[in-house]
Amino acid sequence: MDISFAGIGQVAATFEAQEPTGGSVERLEIGMAVTLTAANTVGIGAADGTLCGVILALEKDGKATVQVDGFAQVGYSGATAPAVGWANLAVDGAGKVQVASTGGRSCLVVQVDTNAQTAVIKL
Repeated sequence: MDISFAGIGQVAATFEAQEPTGGSVERLEIGMAVTLTAANTVGIGAADGTLCGVILALEKDGKATVQVDGFAQVGYSGATAPAVGWANLAVDGAGKVQVASTGGRSCLVVQVDTNAQTAVIKL
């Protein structure tokens, strides 16, 4: 039997989607880690921004469905992979999470794949 955390405790909310600016070629995509960038609005934010959740869907009207609770698979960046257990995570400003240098959101990390640079976390 395989172990899967997919969909457990999933809670999602709809936000306005802020597209990256400032010359960034990144666009918001499903699976990206996002932060609140303004009232009712999510975007990739800046490195070390507080993790809000993970994009589940993007609509043509500029709305994003964001998973704000439950288990989710996310990409991570940085020199240090999140360790299994409780970790303070933040967005990296490019759609992934990173170990927070200060503050961050406390998340339960249950799986880490260092080859794929992904982690399964409980938001």
